[in-house]
Amino acid sequence: MTDKINADAKTGQVIENVEIAKSYFLLSILLRVSQCGAMPGQFAMIRRQGVRDPLLSRPLGLYGVYNTEAGTVIEFFYRVVGRGTTALSNLVVGDRINILVPLGNPFDLQFEPRSHVVLIAGGVGLAPLTYLADYISDTMPAVKKLTLYMGATTASTLVGLKKIERFCTDTKIATNDGSVGFKGTITDLFQQDIPAMDHKNTVLFACGPYGMVRHLAQIITPYDIPCHISTEERMACGIGACLGCAIKIRTSDNSWHYCSVCKDGPIFDIRDIMWD
Repeated sequence: MTDKINADAKTGQVIENVEIAKSYFLLSILLRVSQCGAMPGQFAMIRRQGVRDPLLSRPLGLYGVYNTEAGTVIEFFYRVVGRGTTALSNLVVGDRINILVPLGNPFDLQFEPRSHVVLIAGGVGLAPLTYLADYISDTMPAVKKLTLYMGATTASTLVGLKKIERFCTDTKIATNDGSVGFKGTITDLFQQDIPAMDHKNTVLFACGPYGMVRHLAQIITPYDIPCHISTEERMACGIGACLGCAIKIRTSDNSWHYCSVCKDGPIFDIRDIMWD
């Protein structure tokens, strides 16, 4: 474990940290390495170098990873919700960052010959799915259709669509108040559409709030459609040492055991999660 931590610990420099909508930020960090090996679904633990408050690093899913002549640029899309993300929002160009990356397991992309990929996002759950959409469109020509389902509370919280829509063939939007698109939750909209889908040719990836993902698990129960989710949990270490991000996972004998979201996830088969 120690060797892996040392290998993944890096120093980066902020090259962009802009508020793209109220409380929503795009953070770009430059690493002076040619490649960092990060794949869609993995995450990073980051904090400003030389500060002690807040003490703990902040986990963020990867929004984009690009190799440049100067090094590797990693993008993060986040919302300010507490002390940790408030500290991130105060970063300025040139600030030095301690970053542990890549962490966790990537999305399972061994789904051929299925050629229809459906992405279901709620809020900033859009971030890891954006990197996934970019990767699929760039490296997986067998995928012929990429559909995005995006949910938000209202029009003002429907943020971050511009980038991911470049990679998608179709976008479906739901807002709880009906201010944009379908009136209701994104899982309500998906539940309307799923009967007409080609189930044998479709694979699902999702990320969003607990209630959204739990409802999605109920919806897909009758259907033969693989579904992998990026889970969202509070993390302190990011490497499985503190046991603070435990999740109940079903075993083959239909009992259960605890897994760490950071070390064993954050990607799980939706059908393996024990929903309380």
